[in-house]
Amino acid sequence: MLVCFHDYTSPASAVAVRRLQRLADEGLPVAFEGIDVLGVEVSLPVTLDVLAQLDQHRSAAADLGLRLRRPDVQPPTLAAHVVGDVAERLGLGAAWRSVAYRAYWEDARDIADHAVLAELAGAAGLPDGAAEAALGDTRLRLDVRRRMGARRSEGVGGVPVLLAGRTFVPALLPEAELRTLAGIG
Repeated sequence: MLVCFHDYTSPASAVAVRRLQRLADEGLPVAFEGIDVLGVEVSLPVTLDVLAQLDQHRSAAADLGLRLRRPDVQPPTLAAHVVGDVAERLGLGAAWRSVAYRAYWEDARDIADHAVLAELAGAAGLPDGAAEAALGDTRLRLDVRRRMGARRSEGVGGVPVLLAGRTFVPALLPEAELRTLAGIG
């Protein structure tokens, strides 16, 4: 099983998630786990790292059907990952990731805003009220934050990164190598 750690505001994650989702759609053992890399509760100016990734990955993203525009801000992503966890449990993780990445990168939507997240959840097929209930659940948000902290202590730093077996490897490996890892990971 490959586990792809990703964050919605990372251009490299946008590319890795799209590439790995194609493999998952073929039935290869790939899972996705979101992690709020910045871990803050306020929007920040876009970091130089994101701008460098944007230049590096814009063409690959376009080839995968996603237009990466230059964002104005880098919002906190914990709430989006909370909704993503709900979507995963409902079997709608792929739809949610597609909607969330497109909303941030193409449509300049504020993926920290709960009303926006509820609208996006509906577009991804989540039941009415599911996003609002999750976002209003303080314990659930705390559990997600704790899980992310635990992942950081296990070695997840920047994203995207893959966990293959017990080893972290780059998520942007060539497709043939990803297929091999999925077969033995």
